[in-house]
Amino acid sequence: MRVVVGIDDTDSHRGGCTTYVGYVLAKEIMKKWGPRAFRDFPHLVRLNPNIPFKTRGNAAVALDLDIPEGDIEELWKLVIDIVNIYARREGKTDPGVAVAVGEIPERARLLYRMALTQVVSASAADRVGVRTWGGRGRVGAVAAVGAAFPKSTFELIAYREGERAPVAPELVQAMELFTYPYTFHNLDKRRVLIEPRGPDPVYYGIRGLTPQHLRYALALLEKWGYKPVGWVIYRTNQATDAHIELGVFFQDPYPYSFYRTRGIIVETRRISGRHLAGRLDNGIEFVVYRHLGKLAARLERCIGCDVVLYGGVKPRGESLYLYVERAYILGRYLAEKGRCPYCGGSLESLGRGKGWRCRGCGTIFYHVATKWLYDISPQDILLPRPGEWRHLLKPPEIDPTIPNFFTPEGVEWIR
Repeated sequence: MRVVVGIDDTDSHRGGCTTYVGYVLAKEIMKKWGPRAFRDFPHLVRLNPNIPFKTRGNAAVALDLDIPEGDIEELWKLVIDIVNIYARREGKTDPGVAVAVGEIPERARLLYRMALTQVVSASAADRVGVRTWGGRGRVGAVAAVGAAFPKSTFELIAYREGERAPVAPELVQAMELFTYPYTFHNLDKRRVLIEPRGPDPVYYGIRGLTPQHLRYALALLEKWGYKPVGWVIYRTNQATDAHIELGVFFQDPYPYSFYRTRGIIVETRRISGRHLAGRLDNGIEFVVYRHLGKLAARLERCIGCDVVLYGGVKPRGESLYLYVERAYILGRYLAEKGRCPYCGGSLESLGRGKGWRCRGCGTIFYHVATKWLYDISPQDILLPRPGEWRHLLKPPEIDPTIPNFFTPEGVEWIR
């Protein structure tokens, strides 16, 4: 019998990790029902990162299983026990569990798409037709159960005991030399991106397109002395643009939603901290953090540009602001001064308020019609620097359809 288990919100800012709870649960299921119980790799499901009560990366975990029908209640009890033991119940943590038996309800599929971009209520999660337990985390748990991955990547997550030894940038650069682009998002210049900085039990996480390249990268790090106490390979929606391709977008912006809008930039200015603020002709006000690199610098100089902006909506005072995470420049409106209607000659200014004079026939005009030209030459995609990429953003150089060819059969994906 197919059973899909979802878990969410088991970590806190002081420690813990939902992927680790998923890892422990997968190990216990492996002991009880063996590797054939797993229909796919465990799923690491990234959701809307703008949720105000998330802890860190807003990730949920799902296990797609094949379990004897008579053992489903035993599995349910095992999941609850593992979550109760390993969840960090402090601060905003409010763990939840969801289990779907048989076919995944379409409402769960829809809730996943909504959870990629919106704030979803717990009552909505309770009405999709799956069994739920716990607190607010059951929203992410149901979304993980309903997650479909038309595109996916993998992440090998290694766990530690004791202090986290910092990984040298030179070693990550050497690892990338052998595995890129089948592993990616490893470095931002000399900043190591595979190594978290929080108090969680993760030693390092390597993102990639094939389990084999992830295992090879792990072997290299182990050879250099970075040996974890355990590891697991997750199939993920990271680096797939799932929120853009699958997410539900509303016409109007809502607080803490992921939003996209198209308009003409009519104003930009630097504000406190040298961050960029601006406004589109459709009334949307936006902010670009200074540390996002060329994203802020390019948009500052883009008055008149026709753009599509993506980002999270946050309230400030009584207004909503779009905090831009990426931008597409489609073109630019340029003002071209009109020509002489009599001879077609060009016009020169006589000074402020004095009009224009035709260079050809000498006629003086006090009002000149402006012609707007649409220039498509500045077309560009603007992304933050790699160290500021959020989990769902797809790097330009990878193809997230490749991992769909891999199955866990015959692959060591947990230890």
